[in-house]
Amino acid sequence: MMEDIVRIVVVCEGILILFVDFFAFVYRKLTEGIGLGWGFFACIFILLGIVPGLSDWTAVLPVQLLPALGILQFVILAGMFYFSMKVSELLRKNQELAMHVSLINQENERILGQLKRLRKEMDENKDK
Repeated sequence: MMEDIVRIVVVCEGILILFVDFFAFVYRKLTEGIGLGWGFFACIFILLGIVPGLSDWTAVLPVQLLPALGILQFVILAGMFYFSMKVSELLRKNQELAMHVSLINQENERILGQLKRLRKEMDENKDK
């Protein structure tokens, strides 16, 4: 009986991770690669709970530890997901900064070209 409860909880956690991952990706809180990784992880959770051959590990767990393990697992997964969102945010900011630097470098090249042209004109006027 307890093994069935654990399997149901694992499937529900997988579905919850999948939904949270989907909405975080839609609202651009996760990058594509990290979002796909969490989706893959959620599918593994769902399979671990649904497929009978993969859920044999539930019979080995001591019944007294199941609530503590469930809470610990939820806290660890929530922390990992939070860090994944922060890493995604930093990756996006880094990409944005790289674009800004590229635009600034392009503007700098244009200004240097104008400066060289002005110096050349000044030297030509000075020689006359």
